[in-house]
Amino acid sequence: MASELARETVHTEFGSILKEWRKVRRFSQLDLSLEADMSARHLSFLESGRSKPSRAMVLRLSDALQLPRPMANQALHAAGFAAVYPSLPDDAPELAPVHQAIATMLDHHDPYPGIAVDRYWNVVRSNKGAEMLLAVANPGDGVNMMDILINSAGLGLIENWDEVAMLSLTRLRTEILELGGDEKLSALMRRLSDLEQVKNADLTAINLNQAVIPTILRVGENRLSLFSTIAQFGSVQDTQAGETRIELMFPMDDETVQFFES
Repeated sequence: MASELARETVHTEFGSILKEWRKVRRFSQLDLSLEADMSARHLSFLESGRSKPSRAMVLRLSDALQLPRPMANQALHAAGFAAVYPSLPDDAPELAPVHQAIATMLDHHDPYPGIAVDRYWNVVRSNKGAEMLLAVANPGDGVNMMDILINSAGLGLIENWDEVAMLSLTRLRTEILELGGDEKLSALMRRLSDLEQVKNADLTAINLNQAVIPTILRVGENRLSLFSTIAQFGSVQDTQAGETRIELMFPMDDETVQFFES
């Protein structure tokens, strides 16, 4: 009796995860069954706990729902299987090639700024061009790009602060949606959206109909105009290292080029 109850609890836990993420992704049961190439009846049985999924089925549904790797591990555990994606310490030898790749990308991008950030926009590595800017924007220890944006409101460091803030809010909302919710990112988003400068921003004055919307910085007498590209490792399976993003900043005008190359 006890073992039957335990199996039923496992099935129900997996079914709850499956149902919750189906709603997060705004799939009907029919939509998800088509995406995962299975019958809607079988999916219904999995959600209700009447059927137990195979390991392959859990992975297929995780892929169809685009589950973040930690959540895919959780779904496997809920279904009674071992985790697939590793969660290694940062200094694990297996991650050395990843760290070397990040360092190579950032170093080759000098003298223009380049940073690597984790899921919560904490800077985990930066090149010399970025270190100079970060020293101006964040003289203390522990650099978080969203903290810099929030703390610079009204200071004149970012000339087009309203534009950058609105774009950052959009990025945060997208990331939270992709993760199916994240309390730390949600807290950052609330801090940003609760600022008076955001609440009072004239959205009609923000020109989103531009090919590129740069971040315009005032550093002393210099006006620096930069736009970014963001890269992420697609084949790194580790749950944390796979979330590391590399942001490379490029100059928009000759003044910015001369500033960094000098």
